[in-house]
Amino acid sequence: MAVLTLVAGAAVPATAADATVPSLRGEAAKAGILIGSGAINPDYLDEPQFRKVLAEQFNSLSPENELKWSFNEPQHGVFDFTKLDRLVNFAQQHHMAVKGHGLISSCCNPAWLEQIQDPDQLRAAMANHFRTLMTRYAGKVDRWDVATEVLSTFGGTGLEHNYFYQVLGPDYIAEAFRIAHAANPNAKLFLNESLVEFYPAKRQEFYDLVSGLVSRGVPISGVGLEMHETFAGPEPGVITDIVNSYKALGLQVAVTEMDVHLTPLPDNAEFQQQAEIYGSIMREALAAGVRDISFWGFTDKHAYTWVPGAKPLMFDDQYRPKPAFFATWNALACFASHAKSPA
Repeated sequence: MAVLTLVAGAAVPATAADATVPSLRGEAAKAGILIGSGAINPDYLDEPQFRKVLAEQFNSLSPENELKWSFNEPQHGVFDFTKLDRLVNFAQQHHMAVKGHGLISSCCNPAWLEQIQDPDQLRAAMANHFRTLMTRYAGKVDRWDVATEVLSTFGGTGLEHNYFYQVLGPDYIAEAFRIAHAANPNAKLFLNESLVEFYPAKRQEFYDLVSGLVSRGVPISGVGLEMHETFAGPEPGVITDIVNSYKALGLQVAVTEMDVHLTPLPDNAEFQQQAEIYGSIMREALAAGVRDISFWGFTDKHAYTWVPGAKPLMFDDQYRPKPAFFATWNALACFASHAKSPA
């Protein structure tokens, strides 16, 4: 029998090697939380253990790249839904939501698209692309990231001058949201961005951008905070302030791509620090009212990192849960327990 220890009033397995692994999905369900994994390459579903952990632990998923333009419309008007269909079918079989990440970005535009330099022709291509995808997956995709990472990485210089900016100008984001809304008026439409929790100038730029869209009546439902953490988590209170600022605009806030990248230490000592960051972000996000939280993958077997040797995810490369998993589970369990308690 697994030995249990008490953390903040909740019982969790004492080590990552214990045979009994609790369910993030189970705790999330008690409080109406979407807990998901992004960065899901459909080819990973070939691995039985990957499928098992994904279905047992999460109630939503989002693709890694398969919704980016070159992966599903590699030639003008020629769509390939094979891999997207596989993800959506898996989600439906296991009663999971699907996040539509993402319709446009600076990455992965096919050559035929970037040859278009006439604004009206680009708008027509966007309308056909969005309509085709959003019609096919209507009722199956929970929400769509219309655009992602539209600001410069560290902020302070405004919008990235990506292909869409170059052809349509700085209003391309508003145009993209309106085109997406026309394609599916019932869809939740989000703007996804990185590092706003770390850089105050970028945080203000993002808020100014989004509040400007709202003031102009652009059909935006919410914002996504990627939360790729390197070496440390955000200062306490920052997540709460961010969430409150967007709630005041009538928008939802989601955590969309969370992971924690730390330099390796002897005896895996970084794993406890990693767990503390996962746990603190989860606790503050939940307390602030975030009800949609996703990680950028869940196993170090399929992790991407820019920190040499870092292992950023909650399960190791053998699918064993790490301390970060138990910190995340504990945050969910405590929140669910308090949510059910009488006032």
